[in-house]
Amino acid sequence: TLTKNNTLELRSLCPVATGLDILGDKWTLLILRDMIWGHKCFFGEFKESPEQMPSKMLSNRLKKLESTGFVSRMKGVLNKKNVHYLLEDKGMETFPIMVEIMIFTTDFFHDHLGDTYTGLVKTRMKNDKENYINEMIDSYKSFKESLVI
Repeated sequence: TLTKNNTLELRSLCPVATGLDILGDKWTLLILRDMIWGHKCFFGEFKESPEQMPSKMLSNRLKKLESTGFVSRMKGVLNKKNVHYLLEDKGMETFPIMVEIMIFTTDFFHDHLGDTYTGLVKTRMKNDKENYINEMIDSYKSFKESLVI
């Protein structure tokens, strides 16, 4: 969690605990998911996600991701009211973690998930993981470069 002066509060020197302090809440990876898979970059776009994150929580998580270098925040040049949130390299590095979570969840919780989102997981993510990850990251980078801010 972030303290009042925007510093990150970490519980211990354990890499698992530290990773959970940074990425382990129930919303952070969903924001990063929406950015890399859905190319979302506006506050309102994140609000449209099926998990319906409360506005205050979304605002707090975006601040946390910005302060830790996972995303950058840019005010629009053409429209000063627009604020863009963009993945930085560190944010893109979370994508393989999300792919591993999806593979694990599909393997062990398929009864809950069904076939709605798991087809790609069971095929491409599982059998051609490295190429899939690289293609998705390249796709995000192309999206980011094409933005007119």
